[in-house]
Amino acid sequence: MFKRVMALLLVFLISLALFVKQSENSKAASIPSQGASNSLTRATENSVVYLPLVMKNYSVPLPLWRFGTAVAQVPLADYDVYGAQNLRLGWYTNWQVINNAPQPYGTEYIPMVRLKQWKLASDGVSWTTWCITCPYVEPYTYTVSPSWNTINLAATSRPGMLWVIGNEIERRDWSSGRQDEILPEVYAQAYNDIRNGVLSIDPTAQFAIAGLVEVTPLRLQYLDRVWNAYSQTFSQTMPVDVWNIHVFVLPEDPNSWGAAIPAGISATIGMTYTELDNINFSMVTDQIVSFRSWMKAHGEQNKPLIMTEYGVNMPDWILCDTWPNTSGCPFTKEQVRDNMMYPSFDYFLNHTDVNLGYPLDGYRLVQRWNWWSLDYDAGKIEDFGNGSGFAMDFNGALFYSGLYVAKGGNPKGITALGYYWTHYVQSLPLGATKPYALVLGKRLPIQSQVHNPIMAKPGGGTSLSDCDNSKQIRLLFYEPSPGFWGNVVNRGLAPKLKNESKICLPAKR
Repeated sequence: MFKRVMALLLVFLISLALFVKQSENSKAASIPSQGASNSLTRATENSVVYLPLVMKNYSVPLPLWRFGTAVAQVPLADYDVYGAQNLRLGWYTNWQVINNAPQPYGTEYIPMVRLKQWKLASDGVSWTTWCITCPYVEPYTYTVSPSWNTINLAATSRPGMLWVIGNEIERRDWSSGRQDEILPEVYAQAYNDIRNGVLSIDPTAQFAIAGLVEVTPLRLQYLDRVWNAYSQTFSQTMPVDVWNIHVFVLPEDPNSWGAAIPAGISATIGMTYTELDNINFSMVTDQIVSFRSWMKAHGEQNKPLIMTEYGVNMPDWILCDTWPNTSGCPFTKEQVRDNMMYPSFDYFLNHTDVNLGYPLDGYRLVQRWNWWSLDYDAGKIEDFGNGSGFAMDFNGALFYSGLYVAKGGNPKGITALGYYWTHYVQSLPLGATKPYALVLGKRLPIQSQVHNPIMAKPGGGTSLSDCDNSKQIRLLFYEPSPGFWGNVVNRGLAPKLKNESKICLPAKR
């Protein structure tokens, strides 16, 4: 009320000053000039008045270390004029490794190395990374993205980063897309290879496991196999500095929408969640408790837990018979705010459990969270019988990217959820710094290993060879798995080879 009164008083004083000045100008115009001519002119309806801008008690919004988001379409700073800084983001991911990635507003960039197990294409000869029914190439191998040169540059230019290795590694390929499908035993090998590779460049680097799509019994079974395979292969506990999950509520049915059955798991059905469950926050907390329980059972309670993705997938037209009129429908922006966004913030910030939580963070269950998404607003014009409108593929975007205007999408700008986010965080106390000191896992020296050589052919086939050490090629700073060598040959060198070419590679251990 006081601010409103002061604002009205200020407007009145300005108006009075202009009135007095205009009156003086009118008088001056009617009085003959004495000496120099009067340079003042009468104000018109097009006159511009310049007043000093006085800013009092204003401070730049500081980032909140715990709050993050997944940047899907355009760089975070591109939303500067639309209020991106007011989100007070402490960190972000973009599913990539970017050398010297921008960190606007004090945010922290978290790189993510992508990987994928190779599959044998339908021709029985070539390899592919996307196929629903294709078998895996044998012996098992995988590919890494981006190039090791890019990873090297990123690790060198910004030491001490947290590296996420993989994204939704248990998600099988589906008809319209893919993630980082890889068998659990192969992921254990890949995690070790990539971690060792980054550590050889930056010994201060930290590492987080890939986020599973969700936390379910089947997916914990997949994770158990990763954990056990690492221990059996390398004779040590899997060295994870920060544990990471995704928390979505999706059914596990190979014949339906959702998250399907994890790679390498023979079950035919898993959790039978419904569309409405996707916005049920109590099921999110169940998953968090389940994963923290898994961590404790594996001796990992004293580690941070982050989420590189969570939120509501279902767009507003789902279960909405009156769409594009969404009034009363279950997935409006207001329903997302009240049933997922605000409850999650309250829970993550305040909920503690001395039996499961992280001791160095006051026994909170979750240390950092990454909302899906900053700006994934893809979609197209649809007509479900009640009139046409732009139907987004997913929910949760804080900004419209402006990339889909030609298809009927919204122009670039902040969404209702972006406003709701800003409203929640604007009054939170400062939280730009990490509230605890991270205890890094044991850094074991990287051991050079001796391998029996084999011969690699351009088609990916292998056979024994008597190649001597002088002919062997060394592609990285450390001895990688056989998969690395095969990938480089198949994708990088093979086009340059002739049928009689021979390259000596390490044999499978």
